[in-house]
Amino acid sequence: MQRISHSSDSGFTLIETLVATGVLVTALIGIAQLLTLSVRSTRDAGTQGGALLAAQDKVEGLRSLAFAYGPLGEPVTDPGLASSGGLSLANDTEGYVDYVDVQGAVVDVNDEAHGAVFTRRWRVLPLDHFVPEAMALEVCVFFWPADGLVPSQAEACVATVRARQP
Repeated sequence: MQRISHSSDSGFTLIETLVATGVLVTALIGIAQLLTLSVRSTRDAGTQGGALLAAQDKVEGLRSLAFAYGPLGEPVTDPGLASSGGLSLANDTEGYVDYVDVQGAVVDVNDEAHGAVFTRRWRVLPLDHFVPEAMALEVCVFFWPADGLVPSQAEACVATVRARQP
């Protein structure tokens, strides 16, 4: 009868250990990259959410301005709804730009400690120059400073149409 010997060398070899360690390190690197990507995506979503809120806030402010008919049927338009011209979204145009901090408050960029995070530009244009009974309101928000940036580079843009109400 043949005897089976009980040898003490029945553990893992060095090559098996190195292969297992390589597989584990590769998996951990993949998980670390996913974690980095998710943190970046979360940060970007928060920033874009803040920009979208700043744009929506300005659109609502513009929509709240008077654009109606007076008691005698005459058109009444708030000066804040004066036509801005076509380039106010591409350039910082006086009266059609402001600067917003992280809390959403408008700040003065001439102040050294202004804390501006976003540049907010808007455009007010009548839909028809001959019958100004409706207008387009557009707001784009950029990271501050926005020098040289155009609407396609904005963090958020919001647009609406406003019609004169009786």
